[in-house]
Amino acid sequence: MVSEEGCGDLLAGLHDMGAVIRVIKRDMPFTGHRAGLALLMTLRRSGELRIGRLACMFEVDQSVMSRHVADLEERGWIERVPNPRDGRSWYVRLTPDGERVAEETLGQVRHLLATALADWTDEDVAELSFLLGRLRHSFDAHRAHRAATVVKGHR
Repeated sequence: MVSEEGCGDLLAGLHDMGAVIRVIKRDMPFTGHRAGLALLMTLRRSGELRIGRLACMFEVDQSVMSRHVADLEERGWIERVPNPRDGRSWYVRLTPDGERVAEETLGQVRHLLATALADWTDEDVAELSFLLGRLRHSFDAHRAHRAATVVKGHR
């Protein structure tokens, strides 16, 4: 089991990671809202998704996600398509323009990362990617467990 001292070191590392992310965002060529870029990348990776699912993935209220979707829809980068199973709900997916913007931006960010990490090996990058994914998975599992105990009336 991890120690609280080790978690303190992790917290400092996460703070540093925030600075790295701000540099990447600042140097990105994307012209829209930063949340819009994350939404484009998510749809590129996952395919069409419902707005409620996107809101859960981004941990925002559905109304917030709806505003981001509307902004990207206005730009012509995403579109809503009816759910073929019930016809009442909608899926959101990239348009060809959205795919182009996502791919161009992703290529530029990959180049930025490759340049900044020139002294890293592919194995180093793979290990960090794995650990970041594991961290997200652990937080998701912890959040689900807490939500289940709150529903049962326990804390």
